[in-house]
Amino acid sequence: MLKFPPRRILVAVELSKASLYAWDAAREIAGRFGASLEAVWCLEPVATELSGLQSLSRKPASRGEALKRLRSRLGPDARLHAVNGEPAFILPRLARDLRCDLIVVGTHRRAGLVRWVQGSVAEAVVHKAPCPVLIVPRAWRAPRWVLAPVNGAAYARRGLLAAAVLARAYKGRLAMVEVAPDSAQGPYAAKRVSVQAEKIPAAVRRDVRPELEVRVGDPVKEILLAGHDRDLVVLVAHRKSLLGDLVLGTTVERVLRHSRIPVLAIPSR
Repeated sequence: MLKFPPRRILVAVELSKASLYAWDAAREIAGRFGASLEAVWCLEPVATELSGLQSLSRKPASRGEALKRLRSRLGPDARLHAVNGEPAFILPRLARDLRCDLIVVGTHRRAGLVRWVQGSVAEAVVHKAPCPVLIVPRAWRAPRWVLAPVNGAAYARRGLLAAAVLARAYKGRLAMVEVAPDSAQGPYAAKRVSVQAEKIPAAVRRDVRPELEVRVGDPVKEILLAGHDRDLVVLVAHRKSLLGDLVLGTTVERVLRHSRIPVLAIPSR
């Protein structure tokens, strides 16, 4: 069952700028919703030459110094877990164990061969997470416009309601967009997005004043274009066929791979 707003948040931390963006976002969201906050530092036991990283888990002195620096950045009251293992496996498992209902991660925007060898931690976490995942690629700012891509599928409503809750909490606006495959489908898409808007509780709908839009073309490209002047995009991570996932990735993974704004991925079930 989707729990939103979050009551317990798990955030991945390290000494990188991307990680600190995630920490700042998680801390602000926790404060706004009165949620508890758990930080986890995953000490990866194996590092490749391609990663350009050193294995701190093999150097106790370096690990201790890094932990000290990390604690100083997070603040004395931060609850910090230091765990050996790959973040892609540790974060979903710890989220289940601690009963967290939101995971927050930064992204390094790796590309090319490094992405092929290592993959993206954020994408892997989205695949395995038992709860929504917020991917933060830049310094967090209060979202004044929340973008909610929708379609006719029943699971799309989960993302729409989460987007509406966030927009209302930040006293912002909600932008709903459906991408039609061709112009002939445009009128049907316009009808569907209007029907979806009516499913938002009346009081919430009044506060967020949904702006409805239909675009035509490739869903990922059009969602990224629609998010150009927005602050946050919220969409549902829905797995397709295994082959489709391996070759193309889900829509949410392809969006977060290129998005310049934070992406909140809501599991479809």
